[in-house]
Amino acid sequence: MPIRMRDLTNTDFGTLNAQKNKNVMRYNASTGKFDVINIDTTLGLTTALPQKFVDVVESKVDTGNIQFSSIDGGTF
Repeated sequence: MPIRMRDLTNTDFGTLNAQKNKNVMRYNASTGKFDVINIDTTLGLTTALPQKFVDVVESKVDTGNIQFSSIDGGTF
């Protein structure tokens, strides 16, 4: 029984190294596998966000108010 996500048969992570730091995992319905993708690609960003914008968002978002009661990881 696999104990790590990358050991499952339905993953396509490639080599996990420093180049994939800060990437996110997603389920790719076209391949039927989980993979990792750069978050900027997911959001459609072509340039980095200005640091001032990032600072404002980080100061305004209270993670204590975020509820994850309906996250469903599916069945394994």
